[in-house]
Amino acid sequence: MNSLDILWLAYKGLVSRKAIAILAIISVMIGVASVTVLVAFTQGVSQSVLSVVESLGPSTILVLPRGGASLTQATVATIASLPGIKAVYPVVSGFGEMNVEGQPIGVSIIGIDNLSALLGQVLLESGSVYPPVTSPETVIGSEVANPAPGIFFSPGDIITVQVSRGNSVALEVVGVLSPSGANPLSNSETSIFLPLNEAMAILNRTSYSELIINAQSVNDVNNVVNLIEEIYGNQLSVISVQQLINTVSTITSGFSFLLISVASISLFVGAVGIMAIMLSRVYQRIREIGIMKTVGLTTRDILLVFLAESGIIGLIGGIVGILVGLVGTSFIDLLSAITSQSASGTSTTVSSSGFRGGGGFGRFGTAASSSAFTFKPVISIEAILIALVVAVAVSLIAGIYPAWKAARLTAIDAIRRD
Repeated sequence: MNSLDILWLAYKGLVSRKAIAILAIISVMIGVASVTVLVAFTQGVSQSVLSVVESLGPSTILVLPRGGASLTQATVATIASLPGIKAVYPVVSGFGEMNVEGQPIGVSIIGIDNLSALLGQVLLESGSVYPPVTSPETVIGSEVANPAPGIFFSPGDIITVQVSRGNSVALEVVGVLSPSGANPLSNSETSIFLPLNEAMAILNRTSYSELIINAQSVNDVNNVVNLIEEIYGNQLSVISVQQLINTVSTITSGFSFLLISVASISLFVGAVGIMAIMLSRVYQRIREIGIMKTVGLTTRDILLVFLAESGIIGLIGGIVGILVGLVGTSFIDLLSAITSQSASGTSTTVSSSGFRGGGGFGRFGTAASSSAFTFKPVISIEAILIALVVAVAVSLIAGIYPAWKAARLTAIDAIRRD
């Protein structure tokens, strides 16, 4: 028999028992749809996190104090004198409160002279960046600029920030950042940024919270990291952006594998269902198999007919599952966008510890908000093709035993059975 005849017999066999075929297709569809949705979201999360980290530049190195050590101007001078160093940017951070309509709102106070070294890319909604001189001027995040419905601070306005009991400072807003989401070094949404010396005076600090180092080239990063570790030992924690990227990639890959493995259980359940359905179909069609063999179909032909039935189930279930997964991904993405927009338009209840949400990297971002991290699901052609191939392969594997069971029946045995 040629391939078209085998496919035609397989198709007729499925159509003759539509209800059973539809149940088998649904079992495959559920597995493929769940895998498609999870792959899209895990890839979206991975790409969003990596793009945020990579925005700092591959030649960036972070230095934080460890075990009671402190970062002073002497530390900055020593590190700046090392070979392969392009620039060193000290950072100081702390926390304060703004009083908006009697409601305390926590903010992060971050002092740095070069804002782009911290944020990677400075996107301003209005105004400009402050000059690197001691002055009570600030660039504020989008949530600080709009702390409550109907209240908005713009360049030229004065905000009052309480940094300790009875100690408040008035700052002139010179710039408002555009909503930009998460940053590995700070949550810009809920932060106010000041010139370094101004922030140190306001926070009453004599040491720095962190150093951001720019190496002269990517090739110098490892040498710089090794030199700093040799000089300071365990006193400082030295992390390169490339190390952050590798760590994030490892975490997201493991998380993706875990979620996809869980979703694949439904594919396994679908395979068991296909095997059970195909076995029942073999027993229901024993006399039909006998007639097939009587009219000249070989054992190989019978085997291929039943395998083709399994393959068709997997192919249709895979295609439908991918379509359902794409629609589901788009619906969930749209729903989350609507939810986040409605959430951002409502009043946020806060305490003196800051906005609701998780923290950022290092000492920053503990006043993070629910909008600190956003991502878009990523649907790749490769993932779709892999899901389709896996669906067909799983169905074919599940159909091997029932097909073998049908093919090994002799014509006489098959005709004699009821």
